[in-house]
Amino acid sequence: MMSEQDWSTKKVAAIIAGVGAISLLPGALLLSAQAQTTYLDVSNDYWAQPFIRQLSQANILTGYPDGTFKPQQAIDRDEYAAVLRQAFNAEPVKFIPQASTFEDVPTDYWANDAIKETYEAGFLGTPKPNKFEPKTEITRVNAIVALVEGLGSEQILANAPTIVALPAAAESVQPVRRQKAANPLMFPIAATTVMQLFAPPAQAVPPSAQANSTNPDSGTAAPLDLSQYYADADTIPDYAQDEVAIATEAGLIVNYPDPKLFNPNQPISRGETAALIYQVLENRGELEPLPADSDLVKYVVKPKPQITQDD
Repeated sequence: MMSEQDWSTKKVAAIIAGVGAISLLPGALLLSAQAQTTYLDVSNDYWAQPFIRQLSQANILTGYPDGTFKPQQAIDRDEYAAVLRQAFNAEPVKFIPQASTFEDVPTDYWANDAIKETYEAGFLGTPKPNKFEPKTEITRVNAIVALVEGLGSEQILANAPTIVALPAAAESVQPVRRQKAANPLMFPIAATTVMQLFAPPAQAVPPSAQANSTNPDSGTAAPLDLSQYYADADTIPDYAQDEVAIATEAGLIVNYPDPKLFNPNQPISRGETAALIYQVLENRGELEPLPADSDLVKYVVKPKPQITQDD
């Protein structure tokens, strides 16, 4: 539980956020004139270094005041909400009922606005009524579910390399360009307590996603057999099957060190989060694709070409 001093530090930081990029820890404050892009614990040969560098330059990810990034540290739901808010400019599709925040998210909580906005944009659900559980680690599969549900399957599949022909509804989709925040939110990265992981309640798959994944006559590819991609496909929760198939088809998933092991129920690390968000932004045309000769390419799950039918 945060102390009164900790909350005061965060409130002061929020007031002066416009001065520059801010990185916070309880009881500590660091101001910098420009985004940090190199870190003491991220060497040039670290597998996720290119992803981390690019997202740091874009003020989507940041590190600790001591100059470290802690790429192997698990990311919590509040931190993930902050990343999503920085990376995507999404419109609200629902609103928090009865109150401006959740019971476990105080109004002066550092990530309150990010949590509210990403919830209302459809990225993150609530594991319990009116509770967000901000300090619960998010799993790899739930991180992907959040992205697919928040961005929409048509937006993601519009640029999927396996799609040869798309239905008219998908062809008309225009990618939403990310707008850089006027005062970038640089979120606190604190050591996490291992908590019981949860699976968010299954949400209905949009009709467009159902068409994209199940109807071979709709002008899209047949549903993916995830066992052809992942040796541990049988551990992917049922509620996430469609979202993982969509993310796989779009080439969003990066599995290090073995591309055949998805480890869906493992907490996603900060380095893995950087890789995932980078792939999504590349899919949307907002970042350059990885060079063909990059060693990282071998860790990206490559969708198998499929023939589709036009209407």
